[in-house]
Amino acid sequence: MSQLIYRKPVVGLLGLLIGFLTQPLGHTIYKVMESGFGAQVYAAALVVGIIGFAIVWRGLKQDELKATWMGMLGGWLIWIGWFEYSFKFFAELYSVPAFSVEVGGYAAAPQANMLQATITIMFAMLLLYGVFNLQTKCNFMRFFHRNLRFSPGMPTPDNQRSFARITAMEVLFVTWFCYQFWLYMIYFGTKGPGVNVIMGVYLLWSIWAFYLVYKCTQQIRTAASIRYGIGAGIVLWGSAEMPAHFGAYREYWLYPAEYPLFNTVTSLVFVTVFVVLARRPRSSQPSAKSASVST
Repeated sequence: MSQLIYRKPVVGLLGLLIGFLTQPLGHTIYKVMESGFGAQVYAAALVVGIIGFAIVWRGLKQDELKATWMGMLGGWLIWIGWFEYSFKFFAELYSVPAFSVEVGGYAAAPQANMLQATITIMFAMLLLYGVFNLQTKCNFMRFFHRNLRFSPGMPTPDNQRSFARITAMEVLFVTWFCYQFWLYMIYFGTKGPGVNVIMGVYLLWSIWAFYLVYKCTQQIRTAASIRYGIGAGIVLWGSAEMPAHFGAYREYWLYPAEYPLFNTVTSLVFVTVFVVLARRPRSSQPSAKSASVST
């Protein structure tokens, strides 16, 4: 069985599934915390974020695979606890109103407006630590290096990579980027003439998403498949979620009490795939010499 699971295309698709499911489950956890902790939810969110940082810290000294899944899990908890709930906290503190894009159409929640206000700060960090990082091995960043004639050459061979930190940062920045992108795009409107613009953008986004799905099928190492699957899965989530904003279906992950079966199955699938990848036998891992896919 391991000969099938830990080889392409299966291992890459499992990594994609992990990244994809972080998004609906993140919303579900958010809602469960909100209903379960009530007025104490912000204190609980603070603790969740601290746990996330602790997991990443512990992952700094682990081998590549363990550091990768610890970075993924830690970054995910940091986003839910310190990002999602901080937007909500400050939106309530400053009485930020909802913003209606159109009459009878999409209305951005107050916390979404707070999220949009982070664009200059987070984009600056992305430039400084991403695009301006001459030693990065991120394919996305190096794409811009090549095409903007900002190529720093090949990264230093013996430059040690902190996989826990890298993976956590990937979770945070890709999640942030996709949120920001669609929040700004939706200003074109979900009804009327603007819908043609956003539908065209949605088509291009989906083409990109399925290209990333193809790239996932080419992954041959478990740790690399998780890291690549995080970005690809979150982008693919945009293609899956946006139709809900056009009224195509209800967002089941936002109503865990109303759809317990859906959310239970989703959670079980996530945990099962996570455990399968995290507990990969060492004998099933291709050697570094045979790994031909860049990570």
